[in-house]
Formats: sequence, C-alpha cells, structure tokens
Amino acid sequence: MGLTEQIRRKMGEAFRDYRMIDEGDRILVAVSGGKDSLSLFHLLRQNAVHAPVHYSLIPVHIDLGTCRSKVELLTDHFRESGGDFRIVESEVGRNICGAEDLPESCCFHCSRIRRKLIFKTARDLGIRKIAFGHHRDDLIETCLLNMFFAGNISTMLPRQELFDGEVVLIRPLAYCREEWLRDYARLHALPVREEICEEGGARSRRRRIKKILSELESETPGVKGNLLHSLMNVHEDYLPKPVRRKRKTVRNERSKGVG
Repeated sequence: MGLTEQIRRKMGEAFRDYRMIDEGDRILVAVSGGKDSLSLFHLLRQNAVHAPVHYSLIPVHIDLGTCRSKVELLTDHFRESGGDFRIVESEVGRNICGAEDLPESCCFHCSRIRRKLIFKTARDLGIRKIAFGHHRDDLIETCLLNMFFAGNISTMLPRQELFDGEVVLIRPLAYCREEWLRDYARLHALPVREEICEEGGARSRRRRIKKILSELESETPGVKGNLLHSLMNVHEDYLPKPVRRKRKTVRNERSKGVG
C-alpha cells in the first residue's frame, strides 16, 4: 500500500469512528504552515472530490508576528488552491516572546492565543467545525506531558465539542504517524515553512518528550502504537480511585475563665 493510500485509510477510520464530517459542513482548517496542517488541508481538499458527503473548506492562518515569511507563502498557496481563505495577523506573539517572566518557553502562551483567534474567526464566519492537523504522535505526547507535568491522564480528542456544541474540533489525522505526514508533504511539494522560535527550542517540554519517545521507538518498534492503544484500552478496575480527604479545620475553643 502506498503512502497516500495508507494515510487516507487511517483518515477514513477516524471519520467513521468519530463521525467527523457531515453533509453540508463548512470546515475551518487551521493552517500553521507546518507539514501537518498543510498536509491536512491538501488531504481534505482531495478527499472532498470523492467523499460521500459534500463539504467545503476555508483555510485560516493565524500570524502572531513571529514569522512574517509565512504570510506571503501561504497566501500564494491558498490562491492556487482556489476557494476562500483567511490570513489573520496580530503582533501579540512578538510581545509574548519578549517577556522576561515566561516559564521555560512561550509556546504554550502563543498556542493559547492562536487558538482563541481561530475560535473568533470561526465565529465571525459562522463556522461551527474546526479541523486541526494533530496526529497520533501529538496525542501521545500530550498525554505524557499531562501525566508528567500536570498530574492528570488526558489528551487531545479526535472529535471534541466545546461551549455546549457551539464549536466542534476534529482531528482527522489522529491515527496517522508523524513521519507519514513529513513524507507526504515532501511528495506533494507542499510549501512547508516550520516556525523557528528560539524561545521554543531545545528547552521545550514537548521536544524533550518527543526525543524520549523517538529513542524508545527505535529500541522497541511499536511503542508509540501501544501508547495510543492504551488510551483506548483503560482498565479502570486496576487504577487507584481518587481519594477525598477531609479538610483540616481549626477548632476555636473559648477558654473558660476562673470565677
């Protein structure tokens, strides 16, 4: 099976498992300019030709002022692809990365602001469904990050409803390996321009997790697949239950006076 067919098969499984796309959907595709989101947009556009349901795509790029070179590149790509698109520009990212009190890196803060602007753009356009290019490795890394640094077991969902269903997030690449998307972007000569951010370099927690997983996978092929499967195969009876401890209260006792 060829690379493209392999990716499409995994996307099809995700579509069926989570009912990601319905008839008449208008889908905002968040395109950062990296290999994952550009591959997602290209795959969804190709899939629309033969899909059993009709849907339309509006790619949106959020530029926070930290990598201006992407704007012209993506604008040309979107125009060549045809259809509507949006470029949303902001100087917020430049201000964040210049702050002195950020923990380790500004990646989390930039990501949160970019997400807010995506939601606002979708609302302004009257769009309910938003597609992100997160893949299998992203889901695994997020779970480990939350376990190591947040003290909980959770990850990004392939399909997630927010604000009482007002917004629906879909991740069609949830079953796809990161290396597949890297090869796919090269195969189709997509204009990939990964953002180079000094603040989010080697110190990034996600990069550290990615390196650990890569080493484990090279030693024992299949480790990443097992981790993803484990998220869907939870044996709750063999997990410790949450313990509720009574809050300690200070009892104020009035001393008795001597008569």
